[in-house]
Amino acid sequence: MSGPNAQATHLYDAVSSQKEQIVDGFADQREALKRAVEEQRIAAMPEHMRRAALGPSAVVSAEIVEHLQRIIAREVTRQLELAVRAMMTQSQAEKAAAEQAAAGDSTPER
Repeated sequence: MSGPNAQATHLYDAVSSQKEQIVDGFADQREALKRAVEEQRIAAMPEHMRRAALGPSAVVSAEIVEHLQRIIAREVTRQLELAVRAMMTQSQAEKAAAEQAAAGDSTPER
């Protein structure tokens, strides 16, 4: 096919391809918007309704996340307490060493 019919077919294919891309883009945007609206709707629900709306697997997942958060919070608290204790011990040791050095400097020389 050469001539005007080939050019018309080529132009038609190009326009058709662009139309399909645009329509597919709108469909993707529509699906993304639907998901966003559903997520916002669920997020606005009270906790007990949210769990029911999400289903059993989501409830189990949420429980796992809650347990992990508690475990992490306990471990972070434990690590902070250890760090504070170590800093206090080091501070007391430095203070005692400074006092001992000061007491050693004030002793009369023979």
